[in-house]
Amino acid sequence: MDIRENVILAPHTSFGIGGPARYFAEARSREELREALLFAREGELPCCFLGGGTNVLVSDRGFPGVVIKILFRKIEATGNAILADAGADLLAMVNAASAPGLSGIEALAGIPGSVGGALRGNAGAYGTAIGDVVAEVEVLDAASLEYRRYRREACGFDYRGSLFKCRGDLVVVSARLPLSIDRPETVREKTEAILKSRGVVHEKCAGSFFLNAEVSDELLVKRFEAERKVVCRGCKIPAGWLIEQAGLRGEQLGGAKVSERHANYIINTGSATAEDVRRLAWLVKERVRERLGVELREEVSHVGF
Repeated sequence: MDIRENVILAPHTSFGIGGPARYFAEARSREELREALLFAREGELPCCFLGGGTNVLVSDRGFPGVVIKILFRKIEATGNAILADAGADLLAMVNAASAPGLSGIEALAGIPGSVGGALRGNAGAYGTAIGDVVAEVEVLDAASLEYRRYRREACGFDYRGSLFKCRGDLVVVSARLPLSIDRPETVREKTEAILKSRGVVHEKCAGSFFLNAEVSDELLVKRFEAERKVVCRGCKIPAGWLIEQAGLRGEQLGGAKVSERHANYIINTGSATAEDVRRLAWLVKERVRERLGVELREEVSHVGF
């Protein structure tokens, strides 16, 4: 496989931010993924993995090891299940399910990124997370270079997390998602409704930057419920609402800005560095803590810091 040196990572991320990888490999098959990992092992180099390049902030200094971009993308509908490779686009998987009338993952429509990244971060929306639906995940153990299969109950799925997010040595390769059967037209209509409600993100960002926060202040919870006319589930309040309440919508440092459209997006206005983003994220956390007494935690993964 082709392993290149000193490849700038910014074009490979939705943020459009990031310095050079010492080595950069594009794995278009399981065999090439093993080959890239073997190259890293022989050189005693650290590894990191990219799929769609969302939900990640890469250092301005880049990454001192091997960055492996996973590009095998097969999606197959078989019986009542979808089989999808890690590099497949998440929306492509949702659409592949809707064509034969397989229902259960429509809520994932419009979440940016790849299937592998979605599984790693247990991506979800509208009360459905991918970990709720998946039956089995295939991984490559970076230490042994052996393939393994994990049933859902062994994957450690929780709110925006999983075993695979905790253990960088387990590389998601594919997944099987059993779904229910419905009319294709009905599934397509649900998918289109979700996409319409989410809207299109044209800004350079990593997606939601902060996790929704568990809030103990009952008055703050009631204020949120009254304003949004919803019942707060598990005392979790959307980070975007908290950031708005702290008066941070549109806040900018250098080329990084809190989005005017969605306050939980930190956007690259065109010239942002990773350091600009980190400084702005720190300011947001500090201001929300001071004004609302809530500690925000970052959802975005950091590479090369």
